[in-house]
Amino acid sequence: MKKIVSALISALLFLTTLSAESLKIDFRCRLDGDDGKNYLNWQSDTSKIKDSFDAVSGASKKMSTKLLREVQVEEKKRLFPKGLYALLLFAVTSPEQMKTDMLTVEAEDRKLTISFIHRGNAYKITTDEKGRLDLLTGFTFAEGLATNSKQVFTIKPEYLQGYEEKSDEKEADKKEAKIPTPNPTQNPLPESPAGSTDWNLLDWEKVTFIPDTYDEKAEKIWNGKLKTSLKDGVLTISGKLKKVEKPKKSPDNLDDIPPTSDDKPTDKPDDKPTDTPADKPEDKAADEKPQMNATGEPQMNGDKH
Repeated sequence: MKKIVSALISALLFLTTLSAESLKIDFRCRLDGDDGKNYLNWQSDTSKIKDSFDAVSGASKKMSTKLLREVQVEEKKRLFPKGLYALLLFAVTSPEQMKTDMLTVEAEDRKLTISFIHRGNAYKITTDEKGRLDLLTGFTFAEGLATNSKQVFTIKPEYLQGYEEKSDEKEADKKEAKIPTPNPTQNPLPESPAGSTDWNLLDWEKVTFIPDTYDEKAEKIWNGKLKTSLKDGVLTISGKLKKVEKPKKSPDNLDDIPPTSDDKPTDKPDDKPTDTPADKPEDKAADEKPQMNATGEPQMNGDKH
């Protein structure tokens, strides 16, 4: 009976999230581990969820992992950044997962840079100078950094620290990883080009980030700015998002924009220089009268006076 009731509640929550047009987020996460106070509270105009980590089940207590996904994705189209979804779930996950995903936050006054690794992808999230996180511009990610074998993600050798390509032309297609200067880093870099599962060996300078926003095919998206802060090792995120029409993109090249009525060219095809009467051959012939010779006949070239 309990299973049936639980299934009905899950179905009801799923249906209510589909019609949401606003989303309020309240997030708290201690970066060095769960102190028992981490939480993810989120509220739409149809439902309200107060969630935290359940140490017994090893998952979120109120199924935010599943339900928040239904808010993010509709009809197989992503409506807000993948990085935001993954970041919010750190509040309802184990401290071990935070370490595995290398969740770090760097602060420069109120500006925060949040980075982490999740399922073989790298994420970098940046706020503005006032600590505001813009859903359209603040998220970037890099995928394809690792191979996945039964949920074990191994860094590709070309992204490892100290990796270089052999100079021998015969070995141009083969790659190797060199051992860097000995350091206290755990699990030293392997000599084999097979890669590594230790994400501490990722060379971030080799990672190329691209914008992390929404699915281009989506008609509506979640948009807004969230307030962030970092104090005493605790990251907080709060704010309200709204579902809006997807913004139209401007042309990359302004020269391709057709001229408006105010900036049309003033030169007309008919505005061409016209010949003056003196320049026309027929006018010159009319002005030049032939000279007469002594007999009264027109003087020809070569006639002597």
